[in-house]
Amino acid sequence: MSKRKILFSLIGISLVAAIVLASCTAAAPTAAPVLATATLTASPVPVVPTATATTAPVATDTPIPPATATQAPIQAATPTTAQLTAQVVPSINAYCRKGPGTGYFEVTYLQNGTTYNVIGRNSLNTWWQVTAPGNVTCWMGDPNASTQGPVQQVPIVFVPALPVTPSLFVETNTCNTTLHTLVVSFNWAAVQNVTGYRIYRNGTQLTTVGATASAYQDSTAPLGVNLVYDLEAFNDYGVAARISTTVGSCD
Repeated sequence: MSKRKILFSLIGISLVAAIVLASCTAAAPTAAPVLATATLTASPVPVVPTATATTAPVATDTPIPPATATQAPIQAATPTTAQLTAQVVPSINAYCRKGPGTGYFEVTYLQNGTTYNVIGRNSLNTWWQVTAPGNVTCWMGDPNASTQGPVQQVPIVFVPALPVTPSLFVETNTCNTTLHTLVVSFNWAAVQNVTGYRIYRNGTQLTTVGATASAYQDSTAPLGVNLVYDLEAFNDYGVAARISTTVGSCD
């Protein structure tokens, strides 16, 4: 290559370099260059939250309700009839009467082994007022009956008294062996609280007289036998014990 061509090439290169430098100088800002201090933006350090000490809950006096469990409802025990109701069970078939005594009239009869509700009693706890079939109220006094429930707590019930037994019952008789007749006359001491009197001859009722009567005459007495006469006072509830007298045979 000729020296001239080399010289032109060097000049061209120089011009290009000058243009490049000028261009870089014009583009640079006029402000003072910022020193490239090592101000590095540090990656943010993760903030670890301050651990808050969680203390165990302080026990209080408030009871902690137990876990709810589905349970079958508890059924209250149903008291037996024997615990609630006073009852009596006769040991035999027995009459049920208007009052607490064998002198009171029979109302109905009670069956052996059947249970009857007790609604009253006498003061000696020897007779029970019960309800019988048909809504009948009456008294039973079976000493061997079994009781159950609060029979000693039922109220004491009083009923009208029976008449007392007359204190006197005498007879006079006329035995006529010729006419073959026997007439027996009676007298007795009247008592209070009576509806009337019954006279029996050898166990068979002979007659009934009113409450004001105190004498009677048997004009058809049979001959040839001993006779036993009974006098019985009665009222609407029952009878008194009988009083007796005996008449010898008229032959």
